[in-house]
Amino acid sequence: MTNILAFVSIKGGVGKTTLALETASSLVNDFDKKVLLVDANFSAPNLGLYLDLTNETTLHDALSGTLLHNAIYESHGIDVVPASMYYHDEVDPFKLKKILNKYKSRYDFIILDSSPNYEELKPVIAAADKIFLVTSPDNVTLTTTLKAAKIAREQNTPIEGIIVNRIRSPRHEFNTNEIEIISDIPVMAKIHDHKKMAQALNYKTPITLLDSTNTISREIKRFASAICGSPEEEGWFQKLLPLKNILQKEKVNRQFMREKFYESQV
Repeated sequence: MTNILAFVSIKGGVGKTTLALETASSLVNDFDKKVLLVDANFSAPNLGLYLDLTNETTLHDALSGTLLHNAIYESHGIDVVPASMYYHDEVDPFKLKKILNKYKSRYDFIILDSSPNYEELKPVIAAADKIFLVTSPDNVTLTTTLKAAKIAREQNTPIEGIIVNRIRSPRHEFNTNEIEIISDIPVMAKIHDHKKMAQALNYKTPITLLDSTNTISREIKRFASAICGSPEEEGWFQKLLPLKNILQKEKVNRQFMREKFYESQV
């Protein structure tokens, strides 16, 4: 059955939209999966802007009764449902789950970008089969992000793991073990900040397509491989340092996630 995956955090600017887009791009272009990417940030959507889509019909229209397929646009091989920045009629975001369930059979994965707004996050988590928390490795962001974990636990939505994004100065930031101790949630990927991301945003192209050898692209691909149960490729550096591979906790966590995917297919 299709997994509906939500990328969530109760803090703006941590990279939820970017990670949702890049994960969708990798699943489609690296692993040949069919993916529906949905902008479920109801009040301040970004995906349409990221991808330069013409949002004549949006998720808001679908929540108001329009068939969802009218709001699906193609970009970089991904089916994308943008949301409206200026929708004036009131909508019920809790209809999202019912709408998406009708499309599960058409896709390998449905990926949800989310709002950092506490109340808007609830229907997104309710619609998801599992969530990934997104945080940067600082105390303020991690603390607020864990409020999203509280919502998920209250709604009995499984928390699959944490993605640590925008790592800039590891000596002055939480490391993997510290984040896992504080959150009691496994770290699935560690993504370092890189100036090439600004270029990708400017070109309105996922960095996984613009520069597949970039450190961000490689880590996203490793993360996406675990989501869809594919083996994790190792570069020459990892092959030269097998002990470092063993000590990379996020690599071990991804393998557990990969094994759960295998078990779900039996």
